[in-house]
Amino acid sequence: MARIVEVATARLVRQLHTPFVTALRRTSEVVSVAVRLTDAEGRTGFGEGPQVWRVTGESLASIEACVLGPLADQLLGWDPETEPASYASNALAQAVVGNGGARSACETAVLDLLAQGAGLPLVQLLGATTMSVATDVTIAAQGDFLDGVDASQFSQVKIKVGLDPADVDRVIRISRTSPGVPVRIDANQAWDLETASANIEALLSAGVSLEFVEQPLPAWDLAGHAELRRRWGVPIVLDESVFTIHDLRRAIDTGSGDIVNIKLAKCGGIHAGIAIAREATAARLGLMVGSMMESELGVSAAAALAAAISPDAVHDLDAAWWSIEPSDSDSPYREGRFVMDPTPGSSHAAHRVVPETLTWTSRAQEQ
Repeated sequence: MARIVEVATARLVRQLHTPFVTALRRTSEVVSVAVRLTDAEGRTGFGEGPQVWRVTGESLASIEACVLGPLADQLLGWDPETEPASYASNALAQAVVGNGGARSACETAVLDLLAQGAGLPLVQLLGATTMSVATDVTIAAQGDFLDGVDASQFSQVKIKVGLDPADVDRVIRISRTSPGVPVRIDANQAWDLETASANIEALLSAGVSLEFVEQPLPAWDLAGHAELRRRWGVPIVLDESVFTIHDLRRAIDTGSGDIVNIKLAKCGGIHAGIAIAREATAARLGLMVGSMMESELGVSAAAALAAAISPDAVHDLDAAWWSIEPSDSDSPYREGRFVMDPTPGSSHAAHRVVPETLTWTSRAQEQ
């Protein structure tokens, strides 16, 4: 492989077929930054960094500035094959504080180049033996179903809650449409301890089989999450409470969760996600991989991570499904699974979502 000679960014906007509503935000589109790395042999690797003001704090402008500034300083002139695959993750983490989406996009693009050089799809470069992972589908907050869009291929749903005082009634109603199927609910930090406790009690009393409750309380309230576990014994998933491995350690020390939701834009990339997964597994926590509202470009990297660390779990990787037309025969969503392409690298997803008309801003290696 040859050294990286160009780093480029382009803004990627895709319309959703159904509005996506949570306790944190409402959106009708994917808004993210595509990152493209080019090596001296002309190969290109791609990654995606999502704009998520209310979770990571990153914007399109901040991702672009970070990628074309300090992260490009680390990447330009470097040959990825001269160091271990985890080098990019460590070097990018040392270059900036936070900026997880920008770092993840760059690391994914590096791994794309490495996988192409090895003649392997990204998922196999990571050591996974499966080419697909199961995923749930999300029912947005303040809605019962998916506005007529056919989601029948998915066997597991995750219901967003936290905006509607009638959340309990809504979850009971949805639960009764699929008797015996455990229900996942996600409050995105919207409740306080007593509200969460009352809602969980009401759902259990109504016979709802709760598989888990995700992030019911504010991210900082680890003690409150531990208390919910003590009171009800319902598994608690920590999402916004765990960005880094240090967050995970605090959560373990306080007994705050049963499962951790790993997202590339939170932790900063695939190798950081692998490190979190190892420590979580050692502490006997369950694993789930999720994503922000991203296209297949970002979700394919998350799916590769999911296959590598927890291939048998049902993950939360439906984000790209919301911007894919249901009639698309080339969709990676098939029978409730995200199916990865066997093409070497991961940039096959880029060919689906990055149009030739995108305007790229680039920074090249100085000669």
